[in-house]
Amino acid sequence: MTLRVFRLFLLVLGLGLSLSACSGNPSGDDDDSSRSGDDDDSTEPADPCEGITPAVTDLELAELAARLDDPDDDLILINVHVPYAGDIVGTDANIAFTDVDAIEDFLDHNLGAEVVLYCLTGPMSATAAGELVDRGYCAVYDLPDGLFHWYDGGYPTENWGG
Repeated sequence: MTLRVFRLFLLVLGLGLSLSACSGNPSGDDDDSSRSGDDDDSTEPADPCEGITPAVTDLELAELAARLDDPDDDLILINVHVPYAGDIVGTDANIAFTDVDAIEDFLDHNLGAEVVLYCLTGPMSATAAGELVDRGYCAVYDLPDGLFHWYDGGYPTENWGG
């Protein structure tokens, strides 16, 4: 009798599990308030810098030009020179190198945003880029020698007297 009862129990248990799975509620409970909230479906965004050591990377002129020409590239180009002295064509914003909070706001505080900073000759963008890295940004690029170097390389500028 014991084996027969055990088989019947397994059959009933199996049917019960099948029915609860079909109802869309795998626990078989109809009360959603019993959920613990420890689901694997976390709404926390993944860390965009996970596994990446934040550092400033110098960007070569040809690489920047190619990335700016690619319409699918999400690269953000910010001129941090003060006072304003012209732009690289395709510049997304002009924000003073001393106003890193405004740069962060422009980047929507996305630590993984790919951003290139440049100025007229290099030091201002290097300063701002270093500050972003110190704040945890991991895809920060600097254009060494800045707008002068870009212009000397024959690349397009706006409002630049050369």
